[in-house]
Amino acid sequence: MYRHLLVPVDGADASIEALGQAVEFAQSIGARITFCPLPAGLTASGPAAGADGRAQPADDEETWELLARAEAAARAQGVPCSLAVPGVDAAPPPLAEVARAHGCDLICVAPRRLTPSSGTPEHGTATVDGGGIAVLTCAIDSRPAVVQAIGILLAGQRTIAAHLHAALRAARMARGSDRHREAASLHGIASRLSELQRPKHRAMTEALFARLRARTSAVDAELDELERQHQRAIQMFDELAQLIARDDESAATGVPLEARLHACAQFTWENMGRKEGVVLPAARRYLSDTDWNALAQAFGARCVDESPRSSTV
Repeated sequence: MYRHLLVPVDGADASIEALGQAVEFAQSIGARITFCPLPAGLTASGPAAGADGRAQPADDEETWELLARAEAAARAQGVPCSLAVPGVDAAPPPLAEVARAHGCDLICVAPRRLTPSSGTPEHGTATVDGGGIAVLTCAIDSRPAVVQAIGILLAGQRTIAAHLHAALRAARMARGSDRHREAASLHGIASRLSELQRPKHRAMTEALFARLRARTSAVDAELDELERQHQRAIQMFDELAQLIARDDESAATGVPLEARLHACAQFTWENMGRKEGVVLPAARRYLSDTDWNALAQAFGARCVDESPRSSTV
C-alpha cells in the first residue's frame, strides 16, 4: 500500500479537484503527502485549466499561496503533509526527481490535455513520466453543471487572491521613493479587499453551503468553522482598512502594514484551501444533478447581473 504521495499543484481547476481527491485518498489509506509546484511543462491546458487559464505560478509569492492552500486542505482532513519548495527564482524540478528526493511512492496528478501541436488527437490526455515511481491520474468530474458552478466559485477566489497579491506588491513598493502615491493606492486596494468580504458578496458560497447542509451532516462542523473564519476575515480586513485610513505615513507604508497584509493573506489562503479540500469534494459527492443545475443557473445569472469588479467567492 502506498505510504507517501507527491501531489503537484498549479492552481488550475482540474489541479484543485485532483488535490481534493488525493487528500481523501491519503486519508483513507493512512498516507502522508508532499506538495510541490507543478513543473512548467506539465501545467494544465484547455478546459481543465479553468476559465482564466491560470496554471503555473507567476512568482514565488503565488507559489507560496498555492502551497499554503494545499497544506490547509490536507490538515483539514487530518492528513500529515510537507512542502517541497524550489529555491528562489528556481524552476520546479521534474516530478520524478522531487518524488525520489522526498521518498514518495506515488505521484497524483490531474489529467493534462494534449495540444494540437503535439501531433496527437486534440482531446487526448498526456501521461506523466514517474521515472519508475507509480503515477495516478485523477478522474475529473466532467458534468457540465458541476464544471460551470465550481468554475465560477474558483474564479471568485482568484479575484480575491489577485487583489491580495496586488496589495502585497504595493506594500513593498510603498517603502520606496514615492510613498504618498503608493499609500493612496494601498488605501483603494484595502477598501476593495474589505468590500469583497461583505455578506452580499458571499451569496454563492452560502447557497452551496445551504444545499450541502440539506443533503448531509457529514461536513457541518467544517462549514461552521468556515463561517466562523469568514467573520474573522471581515474583522481582519476592517482592521487593515482602518490602519491605512489613519493617513499616517509611517503606519501606511511601514512593516506593520506588510505584516498585517501577510497575516490576512495567509488566513485567506488557508480558508480557500479548506473549501477546496473538504467542501468541494463533499459537494461533488453529496449534491444531486438537480442541485448542481440550480447552482450553475443561479451562479451564471449572478455573473451576468454583476460587473467584473463584483466577483464573489
